[in-house]
Amino acid sequence: MPTITIDSQYYRNQFDDWLAGGKVEYKDKRYYWSAQNNNYGFGWEIEPITEDDWRDISEDEFSKIIKLIKRCLCEHKSEFRF
Repeated sequence: MPTITIDSQYYRNQFDDWLAGGKVEYKDKRYYWSAQNNNYGFGWEIEPITEDDWRDISEDEFSKIIKLIKRCLCEHKSEFRF
């Protein structure tokens, strides 16, 4: 199961949005991500940093990890072990 860590999360007043970033530890590897929430009702948009590093994760695993990251961000958790 993955461990998700949110290294930073902050509000940018000038743009009325939130930015976040962190890492996922999964199957003895570390993957980095960044996210943005523009407060317009679309929720968090999460992007992998260096997509090539994520290539060994299946689409299904990737989708599940992104959902878990969103859950952590919405629950304001800084680290979550699944």
